[in-house]
Amino acid sequence: MPYKRKVNNIALGNTNEFFNKIKNEVKSLIKSEEFEFYELELFAVTDILLDETFLPKKKGVTDYKYYGAIRGDWINDSSKKISPKGEQWVLPLDPHIKRYPVIGENVVCVNYLGRTYYSTILNHQNNPNNNIMTGLVKKGNLGTAEPTITTTPTFNKPLPANPGDIVIQGRFGNSINIGSQDLVGSSIKLVAHGRENPTYDLEKDAASIYIQDGGNVKVKNPNSKLGSNIVTGRKIVLDADYIVINAKKQLKLQGADLVEVVGGNTEIKHNKGGKIFTGETEKAIDELRERVKTKLTDEFNETKKEFLEASVKTREAFNKGIQDLKDLDDKMKDAIQDIEKKVEMLRNTSFTLNATEFTKLNEKVVKLTKKLAETPPNDPVGIALVVTGLTEVLRSYATLDFINKDIVTIEQKK
Repeated sequence: MPYKRKVNNIALGNTNEFFNKIKNEVKSLIKSEEFEFYELELFAVTDILLDETFLPKKKGVTDYKYYGAIRGDWINDSSKKISPKGEQWVLPLDPHIKRYPVIGENVVCVNYLGRTYYSTILNHQNNPNNNIMTGLVKKGNLGTAEPTITTTPTFNKPLPANPGDIVIQGRFGNSINIGSQDLVGSSIKLVAHGRENPTYDLEKDAASIYIQDGGNVKVKNPNSKLGSNIVTGRKIVLDADYIVINAKKQLKLQGADLVEVVGGNTEIKHNKGGKIFTGETEKAIDELRERVKTKLTDEFNETKKEFLEASVKTREAFNKGIQDLKDLDDKMKDAIQDIEKKVEMLRNTSFTLNATEFTKLNEKVVKLTKKLAETPPNDPVGIALVVTGLTEVLRSYATLDFINKDIVTIEQKK
């Protein structure tokens, strides 16, 4: 809320000469009406609305408009009212990036379009965790604020940065740094530091994600025999005690040159009814997957381009365009599911049968059967050898040895 403060409250003394007296009195009147003008004003926070149970309701429905709103007192002019008339809550200024204060902190407020909003928290202590300062309100005394955040020294220090960095630092040892790596490549670091002296150190930080296109990062290998890895160039490094990648549908790991899995106990499992496929990439299956997706993606991008380039967009046309894009997106999801069914059919037929091995097995049966017929009944050794060979052949049929073991796991009969 804009306000102004008088610069001069005392008029200058008069002279005895008539004209000088008039001149000085005019100057005095002018100066006595001069003000320092303040576009923004400080507001002391006494309450913040972050519990959904206390949000106001409209016709029984929770009104989320007031989520994150604050109450408090003006610091410079206690007589001011919050706009609009009768309002008691001040809303955040930005709908996308919210910096929620705690009770006892002071925020900057401004009026736009007949409503009061709050924005930045005043940085009294240059402390990312705690900038509480009470007792600034001229009307009465707020006293000390009840603790609503931890004040442990662990979270009190600003994060070291380099000139030119953009840093977003939370209250609790977490940060995002948009800067450079080794002064040669762009870097984004998302880190939960979890210690009193926060720096960017993969070995000491609690959990980290580095996204970089240059420089190098040293990653300690949990296996002490293998030592550390120096990762260079374009990279994404995830480092934490536990990393879980959960795909509700598909998870694809690709490596043009190398895919390395190192661990203590290393387990590769499949869910009930699933299979584990290994071996060389099956070109026909990958082409089947990508052909349909490529066609649908091209159709989607063309529709999106036409929609964005349309010179006239009425509300009805806009909504229809968005719906068309959603329909194409859903169509792509359905097509991908249908492709996987076709892939399973292919794998269960020609791609799982090793025709050469199956032919050899059949030829072996024919030879052994012929040999058994030609073996004299009084040659028990010869008969035993043939029977042993037939037993091995039958076992091969039972265990599906003619299936490509480097492509699909064998489902053993129970």
